[in-house]
Amino acid sequence: MSDKKSIFRSIMKGTIIFGGSQTLTILINVVRGKLIAMILGAYGMGVSSLLQSAINPFQQLFSLSLPTSAVRSISLETGNNRLHTILAFQRILLWLSLAGMLTMMVTSSWLSQFTFGDDEHQLWFCGLAVSLFFLMMTAGESAILQGFRKIKQLATVAVVAPALGLIIGIPLYYYWNVEGIVPAMIIINFASWITARYFTRDLRPKGLFQSRRSTWRIGRGMLTLGAAMMLSSFIGTVVTYLLNTFIRTYSMEDVGMYQAAISITLQCTSMIFASMAADYFPHLSTVVNDIKDTRQLVEQEGEIVLLIMTPVTLLLILFAPTIVYVLLTPQFATIIPTLRMISISFIARAFCFPQDYVCIAKGDKSFFFWVEGVYTNVKTLLLFGAGYYLFGFEGLGYAAIANSVIDILSSAILNQWRFKVHYSYTYLKLFVPCLIMAVVCIGGSFICEQQMSFQVMAITTLLCCVYSYIQLDRRLNLKEIIHQKKLRRK
Repeated sequence: MSDKKSIFRSIMKGTIIFGGSQTLTILINVVRGKLIAMILGAYGMGVSSLLQSAINPFQQLFSLSLPTSAVRSISLETGNNRLHTILAFQRILLWLSLAGMLTMMVTSSWLSQFTFGDDEHQLWFCGLAVSLFFLMMTAGESAILQGFRKIKQLATVAVVAPALGLIIGIPLYYYWNVEGIVPAMIIINFASWITARYFTRDLRPKGLFQSRRSTWRIGRGMLTLGAAMMLSSFIGTVVTYLLNTFIRTYSMEDVGMYQAAISITLQCTSMIFASMAADYFPHLSTVVNDIKDTRQLVEQEGEIVLLIMTPVTLLLILFAPTIVYVLLTPQFATIIPTLRMISISFIARAFCFPQDYVCIAKGDKSFFFWVEGVYTNVKTLLLFGAGYYLFGFEGLGYAAIANSVIDILSSAILNQWRFKVHYSYTYLKLFVPCLIMAVVCIGGSFICEQQMSFQVMAITTLLCCVYSYIQLDRRLNLKEIIHQKKLRRK
């Protein structure tokens, strides 16, 4: 039991540390976005958005998701083998970063013409190319920190970029207006890279010889897994585009409404998954070849993420109208029922999340590509397209619920078949009450009488929060943790 509690506490500690940095990042970005809107106005924000959207495809294409796949390789190795893995990873990423930078510089004239309709902004894209280089190199240093499970340092690096964006970017925007956007991006990404390199100074290999052939031999596995992940992500991008295009044929307004609903749910929940993955992924990579340890870690991670995500989901359902009015405008009130149904899908994601990382930790690129890249994206496109065609905008919510049910069944069956990984009866006893409370809460939102609807949702949410706290306390012994912290302060 003490071993189990120590693992539970390790999971929770990593989540709290990285989650705190993610929360701070969101707050900084909100303040920064507000100041940019005041200084640059709508035109300046449009220019900033265009430049950022121009750099993203280059980063996705040339990084080949190598930093993510490298986390697995670094976690698996120890001693001298780990140093050789890091050196190979750094070399390959450097080549890819240089290739991305040079390609963006060479195509800067075309990018300027395509983005702004003239050649006058060619220097902006040359500057963006430099920013891209430092952005990709920072991702490499962060991957090393994650591979060593240096969560505090990783959290610090994650906060540095938005903090510098506030401290350095705002004065540049104020004095140079839109001309300060690209210089700010270069300085911010360069400073982030320097910060990350400072934290990895004792982790990087020094004076280690490695031939180019060895670099390719060691890095080949990282590259092939990263390429499969990149292709899967690209398919997801295409599916999103096709779905938006299909909705647009009926209503452009519905496209905006759907994107607003997705954006709100992601802002409220993605932070939790990102925080938990920061420590979980490298930890899982170290034990993935032991089926007993893998099952134990997957289940413990699953229990924690479920107990955190379920109350967050119910709170999102309960306060959906308030969130929409605060983050958007009353004009978007029609998205509230759909937003609530989409929120339910994150409980399914909490169920699938720990299991679905097993294939990445195993390095099973073919399984990842065909399941996550092809099957999942095609299924999503068909379900959401059919839902919208048959039931209109609310049909997107029905599709999200149907998609969730299929995801739970698919994840359970495929992971048991491929990796012999499954949840025990203990987890299912935890999952079923959470699912029932979620169903009751979403059902309460459809009650016509507003006061009764709110009461049903509020009572269910309160019960869920109490239930989650009690279950977390059993696993973590929260009173003991609080007592230990008080003793340390004394």
